[in-house]
Amino acid sequence: MAYENPVLDVSDEALEEPPAEDDEQAQLEDIEIRSPSTLSPDTLPTSPESTESIQTYDLNNVLEAAGFGRYHIFFMIVLGMMSFADAAEIFMASVILKDMKCDFDLTPIQEAVIPAIVFFFYAIGSIVAGKLSDVYGRKKILLVGMIVLVISALLSAFVPSFWLFIACRGITGFTIGANYGVSVVYFTEIVPVKHRSSAMLGMELFWTIGSVFECLVGMAVMVKYGWRAQVGITVVPCIFALVLLPFCDESARYYAISGQHDKALQVCTKICSRNRRKLPEGELKVSIEDRGSMTAVFSPEFLRHSIILILIFFINMYHVFAIVILLPDVLLNNYCSASSFLGKETNAKGCEILSKGDYEMLLVSALLSVPGFFLGTVVVEKLGRKKSFVFTALIQIICFCMALPCWGTWFLYLALAAMIISSTTFNQILWIYTPESYPTYIRNTAVGTLNALGKLGAASGTFIIETLDAKDIRGSLGTFIAFGFILLAATLLLKKETRNQALQDTREQQAGLTYATLQDSRI
Repeated sequence: MAYENPVLDVSDEALEEPPAEDDEQAQLEDIEIRSPSTLSPDTLPTSPESTESIQTYDLNNVLEAAGFGRYHIFFMIVLGMMSFADAAEIFMASVILKDMKCDFDLTPIQEAVIPAIVFFFYAIGSIVAGKLSDVYGRKKILLVGMIVLVISALLSAFVPSFWLFIACRGITGFTIGANYGVSVVYFTEIVPVKHRSSAMLGMELFWTIGSVFECLVGMAVMVKYGWRAQVGITVVPCIFALVLLPFCDESARYYAISGQHDKALQVCTKICSRNRRKLPEGELKVSIEDRGSMTAVFSPEFLRHSIILILIFFINMYHVFAIVILLPDVLLNNYCSASSFLGKETNAKGCEILSKGDYEMLLVSALLSVPGFFLGTVVVEKLGRKKSFVFTALIQIICFCMALPCWGTWFLYLALAAMIISSTTFNQILWIYTPESYPTYIRNTAVGTLNALGKLGAASGTFIIETLDAKDIRGSLGTFIAFGFILLAATLLLKKETRNQALQDTREQQAGLTYATLQDSRI
């Protein structure tokens, strides 16, 4: 029987020297110099191999890596079609009003109610949808809004009475208000910093195309078929936008702040894939936030900024909708002896409708917004957001003053053109700046609230202009000038500059802890 003596283990592993004191001290120093924000039970090093933290990236890194490509172009077309549909629905009031007046024997007050009711319910829809889209997502709210818009717009074509028509138009206004602000935010959240202003230009051009579409349809159908055919045809762009919308992804920023990490990563991967770019290496960093708080919009942190923007939105909408949609008709028919320019025309029922001159005037008004959009896009990148506001507000005051004296019909046309261009330029800058100046967790709530209060200004402006007669026109222009000076003062009070700055998503970023400012860039 063999006897085994116990022996000492003298293998190489057993004889390996213990870690030197210098190595241990280096590990301790490595732990001490790391930022406290990166230390947690999961990241504390327990061995030399685990001393390196995991590399992370955020949504702004993804968007900058993806650039502007096919993914964004598809989004711009779909959301642009929604803007197209919204513009056609709003512009329609100018086209059908005279024919409806004959059909329903409308009083001047009832005529003024048609555009005003749309803007009033637009305001309500904007507030409701802004909050809901922060809580439940951008895409879901837009889908519901487009479905209701198509139904209410179709019903408007078949109603037998004026007040039923008003009810349908109120619902239509509610859904347009719900859609527009959400769609602007939706698009802003997926576009890289240096492309935000030029991307918004693309969306706004769809608005102009929608206005032109409405004028061309009116010229083709109003004389022979009347206002009901016009209302029915106007629904077609809404249906087209509704068909395309399901193919869009939910906002990755919404997924990120609602804690849906996997869905946010999936959308980020698709953006990079469609644009043929590489996703940043590492792990996507997300932060869960409470969303859609109205009180947060008016919290001490945002109160001053929000109050100033409410005033700016109100006056801006008062100017834009009164000037672009209604003021040219009032001025050219009743001011400076220009009434012979437009003429009169009747339909098969003997009702007065828009003449060829009226449609030409509406077309010119719509097309003049195009140079305003381009000017806004260029100025906002050259001067920055705040200086652009001040510059265009000052130009607006000068343009309003140009229309006061009757120095001839052609000078009046020039003044009108300058008023339209300057107003749409300011509006373009405002819609670029506002989504940039609020973080993701309240962005739609803030934009919806501001847009709603702005539409009360639009309702006021259109109601006043609709009830004017010739002797009141100078008084109306006086209100534009007075509001213009208030607008100028409000823009001078703005503090935030958002040019070349990444969108903020969380309270931490809003507080400036991880706010990223990117290098200056050009369109």
